[in-house]
Amino acid sequence: MTASRALRQVLHSALVCASLLSPLAHAQDAKAGRLYEDALKRYNAKDLDGATVQLKNALQEDRKLLPAHLLLGKVALENSNPGAAEGALLAALDLGASRSEVVVPLAHAFMGQGKHAMMLAEPRLQPEGLPPATQVQLLLVRAAAHTDLGDERSAMKAIEAARSINPQLPDVWMAEVPLRIRGQQLDDALKLVERALQLDPKSSEARYQRGSVFHVRGQIDDALAEYAATLQANPNHLEALIARAGIYVDKGQDAAAVTDIERLRKVYPNDPRADYLNALIAERKGNRKAAAEALRRVTDLIDPAPIEYIRYRPQLLMLAGLSHHGLNQYQKARPYLEMLVKQQPRNPASKLLAQVLFEARENENAVLLLENYLRLQPGDAQALAMLASGHSAQGRNAKATQLMTQALSTRDTPEARSVLGQALLQAGKPAAAQPELENAWKRSPSTATGVSLVMLYLRTEQPVKALAVAERLVKDQPDQPGMHQLLGMAQSATGNAKAARTSFERALQFDKGLVEPQMSLARLDAQQGKFGEAKARLEGLVNENDKLVDPMLELASLQRRQNKWEEAERWLEKAVLISAARDLRPNFAQVDLLLQRARYPEALQAGKSLLVKAPEDPYALLAYARTQLAVGDTKGVRPTLSNAARLFTGDVEALGELARLQFAANDLPGANYTLTKLLEDQPTNAQGLLLLASVEIQSGELAKATTRVNQLVTLRPKEARTHLLAAELAMARKQPAVALAAIRKAHEVQPSTATVMRLMLHQGQFEAGNGAQSTAESWLKKNPKDATVQTALAEFLAARRQWPSARAAYERLLQITPGDAPALNNLALVQMSMNDLQGAVRSAEAAHKAAPNEAMVIDTLAWALHKAGQSERALSLLRDARLRAPDHAEIRYHLAVVLNKLGRTAEARAEVRAALESPKGLESAQEAQELARTLK
Repeated sequence: MTASRALRQVLHSALVCASLLSPLAHAQDAKAGRLYEDALKRYNAKDLDGATVQLKNALQEDRKLLPAHLLLGKVALENSNPGAAEGALLAALDLGASRSEVVVPLAHAFMGQGKHAMMLAEPRLQPEGLPPATQVQLLLVRAAAHTDLGDERSAMKAIEAARSINPQLPDVWMAEVPLRIRGQQLDDALKLVERALQLDPKSSEARYQRGSVFHVRGQIDDALAEYAATLQANPNHLEALIARAGIYVDKGQDAAAVTDIERLRKVYPNDPRADYLNALIAERKGNRKAAAEALRRVTDLIDPAPIEYIRYRPQLLMLAGLSHHGLNQYQKARPYLEMLVKQQPRNPASKLLAQVLFEARENENAVLLLENYLRLQPGDAQALAMLASGHSAQGRNAKATQLMTQALSTRDTPEARSVLGQALLQAGKPAAAQPELENAWKRSPSTATGVSLVMLYLRTEQPVKALAVAERLVKDQPDQPGMHQLLGMAQSATGNAKAARTSFERALQFDKGLVEPQMSLARLDAQQGKFGEAKARLEGLVNENDKLVDPMLELASLQRRQNKWEEAERWLEKAVLISAARDLRPNFAQVDLLLQRARYPEALQAGKSLLVKAPEDPYALLAYARTQLAVGDTKGVRPTLSNAARLFTGDVEALGELARLQFAANDLPGANYTLTKLLEDQPTNAQGLLLLASVEIQSGELAKATTRVNQLVTLRPKEARTHLLAAELAMARKQPAVALAAIRKAHEVQPSTATVMRLMLHQGQFEAGNGAQSTAESWLKKNPKDATVQTALAEFLAARRQWPSARAAYERLLQITPGDAPALNNLALVQMSMNDLQGAVRSAEAAHKAAPNEAMVIDTLAWALHKAGQSERALSLLRDARLRAPDHAEIRYHLAVVLNKLGRTAEARAEVRAALESPKGLESAQEAQELARTLK
């Protein structure tokens, strides 16, 4: 990597002071690297156990060895240990591995444990932002998860998305076949299989799928032929063995069936389907003892499995239900059948479950189950007979409940007013709700009305009114803890923290298990700086009930106040996962946090989840729009903003936000319309005038913009933003000198770092000489601690290859911000350009100590070490950097150079090819092409 390119890298984070690594640490790094390289060789040789041992040894030497965690996850997955795979792969992600390297095996690890819903919801397992080939693989895993969950529409969307990326891949066609079979669309299923076979005539999986279609069609001989072809290509194909053995059992060809069953039990000893087929054979032969033993083997295999593993595996659920029922273990059969029927209401297992319910004398539940089943399968005579029997047992009683058909009374009663007020409040219309509730409270001060009124007053910042109503409620009901909680909230809102604490504690004296008073006390603790006490209270609530959203939100807020971002994110993920469909608070908070942390792809997915909950909520649309803009989707964001504009009325602040987002999306007509509507209500709104002027400048309506700017100069002459807008207008008129004068004026009326930076930028572009450098140096004489301007000066000098001056500027910057990783990293690059390799290594080591997870920093250190003759250590670091940023061509080129240096020719060839094929380009392209020629 050349210095000029790396100096443009932006590394966001506040970093602690760095210290140089000790010789012992270097030795440990080297040993860990050697152990990893040995493990990689074993893995490539399919020695999974040996690879596991060496990887664990490597991690004992260095717990943060990223490549070891990733490879350990892949090894565990291939060794049928998805739980261990998940742990290792998540550790790799936490250490900074690129999602593209981890998502597919991690998704399989989740699926292998039955964590389908968790996998689909996990922000890091979303396709957006991944390379196309990885997106295809992940989309197909997601399609399988949606299918297992019974969400065929989402499964189909995932398949179509994968197909749109690469229609030449057989898997994207075969993935749809199970869906078509399930929907009895057998001709369509067969067409899909044929399409896959055209793409890959030797695909054993496609032959199996074709056999499945024939099997369902009743073309048994054709199915057998396809299963035979599948097994000829792959003798251990599990599903083909099961299917063929099942056909043999149905045909009474027990000898042939036993042959396949024995192979199944040898190759797949833990698959219970082989034992169930043996039970069927034994039952037909009248050997009930052998049948029962086989059924017990089935239940012995399935029952110990975690419910998360089997809940989305219909065959296993059916097997367990049938086997327990066959053993007369009806209550053991019930949970399996209930899970199966919940996923597949059309499944005939509904009848078996109904029988279990009748036997348990749960006649009403059995009837309801059968009625639901018959709505989906109206022609099932057996189910009809069972339902008739159920009604008879119930004495033909009417339905337990009836739909309510009457509206509220039109009579003007306090009760009706109260109901109306509460409905308006729940609909988000507090202004309309207030007179209704006040009317009802005045005429008949009921508890429901009073509680609603207190909450309305608190929500609309009328704490004195809230306090008066709350005091009346406590007076009327002194023994009700909820009233004391309300009183404490009102007291806290009026600023009386001491009285509020007393009220909350009083509520807990009546009922120690109440959640709200404990949360309120935690808030008071936090307000008084007692963060430890607040956290302990909230975690105690969650430990007692892990389905409580509010304590999780409060914990996330508490952690954010202390800059503990990972903890805050973890609590929000949990809150989103368990929150109710109408509870948008966790989703809004999650979007906000992810955007704040620049986790843009995850923020986009969080925004989508928010819109799934509330597609017509204008604030949800705004939140989603922010995430779309963050990932650069300026085209897709426009319809989102249009929908929000349609729904917003009267909220000036929201209209301003909407206009800003429209402007950012380059939707100038939309922004113009929104701002015009805003200024109709507030003609002198400075923010609106500024933004509208910018819109007019961008739209080329310079005359209108000039009028707007003149208006602002009159209204706000001493605000820098007014003169910066004038500079923007001057640039639109191609008057850089006028713009420079306006920027100088902005700096004069409100001097700041921002105005200095703007002035430097303009001087650098339009002024000859060292005006920008002089501006920076002059500012720094008066403001020597301004790290932003010092950084700009250092980068300005480095970009002009003034290496000694740039070095001195970075050293001054490090006096202001000791341990600053970007400064240390760029100083190392400058030192390499000056051929000071030892100095470069020292600076790069310090940068790596401060930012151990930044791929660019790791790459700089590795390249400095390689140039200094330490290629073996450089290799370990470059493997780490490559996993963090696999699409960064320069890193892959550096890795190729070091691999070649160490005699790893094949790996070097693959890496340099990937570097040259990178769509983002390669700065060292000429050197990489030369290396590629030498490796042919």
